[in-house]
Amino acid sequence: MFRSLRAYPMIVLLLPLVAAILFWDYFFPTEERPEDEQKYGFVIQSAPKSTAKCERFETRTLEGYKVYLYLLRDSTQSLPVYGDTVVARTSIEWSRQVGRAFAARYLILPAKTHKEPLQVRLYKRLSDAGLSGDELATVGALTLGYKEDLDPELKHHFQAAGAAHVLAVSGLHTGILYGLLLWLLTLGGRFKPRYENVIGRCLISMVIIAVMWGYAWLTGMTPSVVRAVTMVTIFEVGRMMYREAISLNSVAAAAVLILLIRPTDLWSVSFQLSFAATAAIIILVSSLRHDGTTLLRKSRILRYFAGIIVVSFAAQLGTLPITMYYFGQISCYFLLTNLIVLPIAAVLVPSGLITIALGGSTLGVVSGKITYALSWAMNHSVGWIESLPASTVSVHISGWMVGIYYFAFLLFCYFFSKKD
Repeated sequence: MFRSLRAYPMIVLLLPLVAAILFWDYFFPTEERPEDEQKYGFVIQSAPKSTAKCERFETRTLEGYKVYLYLLRDSTQSLPVYGDTVVARTSIEWSRQVGRAFAARYLILPAKTHKEPLQVRLYKRLSDAGLSGDELATVGALTLGYKEDLDPELKHHFQAAGAAHVLAVSGLHTGILYGLLLWLLTLGGRFKPRYENVIGRCLISMVIIAVMWGYAWLTGMTPSVVRAVTMVTIFEVGRMMYREAISLNSVAAAAVLILLIRPTDLWSVSFQLSFAATAAIIILVSSLRHDGTTLLRKSRILRYFAGIIVVSFAAQLGTLPITMYYFGQISCYFLLTNLIVLPIAAVLVPSGLITIALGGSTLGVVSGKITYALSWAMNHSVGWIESLPASTVSVHISGWMVGIYYFAFLLFCYFFSKKD
């Protein structure tokens, strides 16, 4: 696997690109650049999120920069809605090209039209189908990446149980959608273009790529979903060229493309976790691809759950130092969590998408009841696991320890592969 870097040309490109970004950030830092107080215009991009004394909005300045705007809660003044422009005299503190600003007094300039974003309109279709409460919020996060209604306590349960990745639209969700699309486009596997049928293969691949990028746009183009959809794109382009292997080269190619367009994503925790998990899964799972007992080969159910265990363990190994560095805690029952939550998610995501499509129709209400039950089962399973003794352990490590861990991890993988 690690015979030579020449076998991984995209990694050769990725390493100097990351070094260049680190070099630029060191000599030209962008963190914490408080600007002088002046008048700004903020265009509201989200529903309000309540904090202790403020309402937090995701906004764009008139120049196009992303800013989280905190407005002091005041019963005598109405709150802005999506599309409105808030004018306030304030200062903006910048961190990684994302700003934060606070305003006690402000002026609201109503938008000419208050057309809600598609993500919000689709989220309301879940409500029309009968979903409500935590179950509605969970399905919205899983299918649409809409997290505004997630209760902080519910998010804590998912984090402590080691299931926070389920709430963030990522490779899991795009993988489920990809499988659903492939099943639909091939009529449940009955229609598969022949190997030499280039047109059929290309048409299916192009439809998949278009739908996946549309889904990425709908869910907010977060680093995790962009990485996953970029990987799908590379895989489908490879299929059109009769190359179907997913490798470290593909992961590195996705990282290069994303960092060339959005260099600041390197500092995103979501970006780091996403690529660390994917790389670890490819390295470890490919090393074990020839292993397995006769019983596992004969039983599809056992293979499915064995796959969950192997992939979960690999992802945990890959993301462990990042988790300890940023969050200072480890989930002790992550394997149990994934064995319960991932099978539910595999059914819940398609069920939620079907419910969104059907809306408040009779069939939509029936689908909504099924989706609600699955979401309820997921939430309560996560809550039960979080309540188990010693569900989390607090561990903090330094940046140097993160580097040492990954160096040791790569050495282990190198010598392990040499024995094969």
